[in-house]
Amino acid sequence: MKFLIFIFLLFCHASAVIYQLNNTEYVRMPPIYHLDPYELCIYKPKGLYCSVEIDLVPDESTDEGNELMEMIREYTARSETHYNHTRLHYGICVTDMCNEYLTQNTTGSLKLVLERCLNSSFWEKYKLKTRINEDLSCNNQDQTFELEPGDIVVAVIVLGLVVLNISGIIYDFFTLKRKNREVNKLLRCFSIRRNWLKLVAPAATGNEPRLKCFKGINGLRAITIFLVITEHSLLPFVVASDNTLFYEDKYHNILYHLFLDGTIIVQTFFIISGCLLAYHLQIRSEKKDLNWILIPKGIIDRWLRLTPPYAVVLAITLTWFRFLGSGPLWEQIVNAEVRDCRGGYWLHLLYLNNYRDRSLCMTHTWYLAADMQLYIFGLLLLILVTREYARKVALSVMFVVALIIPALHTYIQNLNAYLHVSPETARFFFEMDPTFINTYKRGHTNMASYIIGLSLGLLIYRLQNEEFDIKKYRKFKYLYWACLPIGIGVILCSSLFYMDGASPPLVLRAIYSGIVKPVYGLLLSIVILGMVFKLENICRGILEWRGWTSPARVSYSAYIMHMLILKPITGTRTTLIHTTSLNIILIGVGTGILCYLIAFPFWLMVEAPLAQLVKVLIPSKDSENVKSNTKLNKINEA
Repeated sequence: MKFLIFIFLLFCHASAVIYQLNNTEYVRMPPIYHLDPYELCIYKPKGLYCSVEIDLVPDESTDEGNELMEMIREYTARSETHYNHTRLHYGICVTDMCNEYLTQNTTGSLKLVLERCLNSSFWEKYKLKTRINEDLSCNNQDQTFELEPGDIVVAVIVLGLVVLNISGIIYDFFTLKRKNREVNKLLRCFSIRRNWLKLVAPAATGNEPRLKCFKGINGLRAITIFLVITEHSLLPFVVASDNTLFYEDKYHNILYHLFLDGTIIVQTFFIISGCLLAYHLQIRSEKKDLNWILIPKGIIDRWLRLTPPYAVVLAITLTWFRFLGSGPLWEQIVNAEVRDCRGGYWLHLLYLNNYRDRSLCMTHTWYLAADMQLYIFGLLLLILVTREYARKVALSVMFVVALIIPALHTYIQNLNAYLHVSPETARFFFEMDPTFINTYKRGHTNMASYIIGLSLGLLIYRLQNEEFDIKKYRKFKYLYWACLPIGIGVILCSSLFYMDGASPPLVLRAIYSGIVKPVYGLLLSIVILGMVFKLENICRGILEWRGWTSPARVSYSAYIMHMLILKPITGTRTTLIHTTSLNIILIGVGTGILCYLIAFPFWLMVEAPLAQLVKVLIPSKDSENVKSNTKLNKINEA
């Protein structure tokens, strides 16, 4: 690691900013977050509570204010690891703090009242002046939201789903013991008992025993989704911390970079998706030729599989999300997202939302859009190019192109080497971060990992047909186990770009941007390959544990709806949160568990029934011809 740091510093140049402040100097700056008591304010007669974005401005008439402002600006200039201390976020009880200015107000401008009030307060404490940056967000006891037609429509849909599930339970109760009964296919889709049996059943392989080798992917999927949710659970600490210095200091602790730079684990999904697509197409080619008709069919099937539960969550976000609570942070966390979703929800249904810039609408679903786009790319490539040699050439050429694309983006647009989870960009959900917009969430900038997945699926299929014997390679299992620490090392390498006093050159950033995702993808491919061919029994045993099967089935539900849980919890906070390592662990793990617990009933009542309903309404010839294994047949007949 010391050698890497030396090489890194060799290509870097220093810049004049303040990288660290001692506690005494730090507390001279105004706190970034402040919240007056919320309920005590709005429940008072004529109580008025406003959330404001405040910009600090110096007053040239005082040396003290100028010196402090200069320190704040130089400290803020280290944007990779510091908040913007010139922009403050305050929740103010106007009727308490600014009552004197309210009575003196003759213009009727609440913004002017607050500016005068804040200027007086900040001048007295810091010899600084303030300017309110944006429109005010104010609450009082009498505030209400009017129902709109869209709210009613979504309520009817949700109520319809509830009624169908209740009907399914009643139908099961009265027909369970009857023999030779006529099956109502519609109500059977909403049978919670039947869906529960499917949820807890062993991993189904249909009539293809070779699929059993992919059991470990359930573990990979469940663990990765849990880690992603845990990382997103840092939101309250980013937007409402009463000790921001603790958060900023942790950028100098390399272990915390497993969280900060762990966003690369999302590449796991692209590897898995590409691998399974290629493998399934190869199995299908044994019985039928791969022709162009499979392209629109595959796209439609995947859209119908992913969209119904996704559309339900999106519809709730558009409508009833804003009714779930209120608080000083509600406007920033929830209402801003609702407004943004209403302007671009249709892009989510077309899986193009990752190409909409500066969007706050269900930001985490960029992955779903990118995965759909890469699925179409993989489907086109493997169906239009069927000869083995031609596929190798096409995949090799596209892989080289995929390495160059993010590097070119980084070089031409002067981006970061990888997504920097800085305090300021995380606080605004990466809305304004050019690296997130241009190289992190696009489909074409994640193509390298998907190509690795496609190649892995083709390789596994070929080795199985050649009856590949892994026994003679088991002496390399120690190198195989090294993939985990090497992968952790790859993640931690991104911490080099946060080093104080070093500004990495653009060429180095571009090279790193092009290779970091493929390196992680190659390591994960080795893990999957060893798991499929049973190179060892420790890692494989953990990932193939049957206990992962049910969490893996609900992982999609957990992913699409976890922000629907996390954001209201954060938005309804009326006090700041104290950031400690123990708090981060407790809230992170607790949020992950909570989201999975809520995902189980969502899967039973929404995702699974809608997926079966689609099959009933749009039957597939393939699904009719393919018979499930004995256990699954018993579940279907129950």
